[in-house]
Amino acid sequence: MSFLSGLPTDILIPSISLVAGFPISMLVLNELINYCDSRSITITPTLKALRNFVLPALVLVLFIQFLLGLPQDATASRLAETGFWICVLMALLTFINDVVFGRARKGTWQERVPTLFRDLSRMLLVALGASIIYSHVWDQEITGALTALGIGSVVLGLALQEPLGNIVSGLMLLFERPLNIGDWITAEGATGKVTKINWRSVHIETTAREMRIVPNVSLYKNAFSNLSRPTPLRTDTYEIGFSYDHPPNLVKEILLEMLQTTEGVLADPAPKVRTVNYGDFSVVYRLTFTVLQQEELASTRDRILTRLWYVSRRAGLNIPFPITMEYGPSETPAAPQPTASDLLNAFPRYRGAYSSAKTDGSTKDNDSIDAFPPNLLEYTTGEVMLHPHSRSLGFCLISNGKASLTAPDHEGKMVEIATLGAGEFFGEHGVSTGQVREFTVTALTDVKVIHLKPEAISIVLARSLTLASEVGDAIDSRRRAAQLLRRKGRYLGDSGAGTASRC
Repeated sequence: MSFLSGLPTDILIPSISLVAGFPISMLVLNELINYCDSRSITITPTLKALRNFVLPALVLVLFIQFLLGLPQDATASRLAETGFWICVLMALLTFINDVVFGRARKGTWQERVPTLFRDLSRMLLVALGASIIYSHVWDQEITGALTALGIGSVVLGLALQEPLGNIVSGLMLLFERPLNIGDWITAEGATGKVTKINWRSVHIETTAREMRIVPNVSLYKNAFSNLSRPTPLRTDTYEIGFSYDHPPNLVKEILLEMLQTTEGVLADPAPKVRTVNYGDFSVVYRLTFTVLQQEELASTRDRILTRLWYVSRRAGLNIPFPITMEYGPSETPAAPQPTASDLLNAFPRYRGAYSSAKTDGSTKDNDSIDAFPPNLLEYTTGEVMLHPHSRSLGFCLISNGKASLTAPDHEGKMVEIATLGAGEFFGEHGVSTGQVREFTVTALTDVKVIHLKPEAISIVLARSLTLASEVGDAIDSRRRAAQLLRRKGRYLGDSGAGTASRC
């Protein structure tokens, strides 16, 4: 009943066929594999199965039955033929997998079929095919094979309770589908992204770049959190306390504006700030914000907490905390930080005009520079210090750090027209009430700004015509650069927008 019974029995011809045919067949298959690899053809695994298993098994059958002359019912001959047909079955299943799932596009049903389900289906088909091969090659009833298989399954089941428990748990997870590859989950004390789901376990890549292996049975029996369901949006909260001296509504308004202008915080659902407790040292507020996905949570939270210090400092909000400081006999407290007036001394022209305004003999309250003292504002890297729709800050002189001055082009896209450094200013509408708010200023590094209210800068410029002329020239240069952008959609760089009266 051999499928090779029609071949000639002369030993010379089979010998020549094997010696010449096997290398040629291997060469042809290697060339086909290289061709498919170079063009990303999906049947490459099938060709490799033919080369690595089917062809060597066929050669072994030919060698045993035609060169050694063993009869078909000999044990060695049957073993070789059984191995050959199993290899053919494996190659056939590989071909089906390549055709059906080899080029599964994202979102199709092929892409959604889990690897675990495909592996288990493959194992079931191999077991069924092996039973048929056993019945055909060994001339045995298939019922006997199934009986033997059942007894063997019971024995294996008792010996491999733990692995089989993982397989069953994996199947239950597969049918319930509480998680998919790419989901962020918290399980067994670890939080990370699911990278692989197999018959035994789920692989989780944590934020520390380590691979955590969680058995399927553990996920099935115990509770875990899927951070990507029912929506990938992630909402987080943070609590902070401010002094009892600050009105809660004022604090909430400042914190809410900070959240609304922080990169990564979604406008829908909108961020919230609520008063949650009156503590021993402070009124406690809870900040609630939402990001697009789990991957952005850590970076957005970092931006919020970083900006919180700068925003609180600029707004004069005090974050109280209990502290005890001890000084030795030769120790003294740290020197006080420089004030805005101290920093103003580094810019002679502004300092001279400001000093002149203080000593000009004016007695009217609305003309006195003392009524509008300068103050110091600090911004962190990437923070927007001024945008067209913000409240008027007044005149801001950069003490140290760098900032980017941008304006919209004819398509509304923001284009940089100048980089501002120490001694340069922004807040033109604090100088001229008719100035259109069209510029955006963003901190490129940590920036300290000497802030003068519009009333104060008006008095200063009125006492120094030279300084007023330089400031006016810088304002005109920026205005021309913005107009050029709106007309031509690009900045040619010849408008002098970067010359901003360094003093």
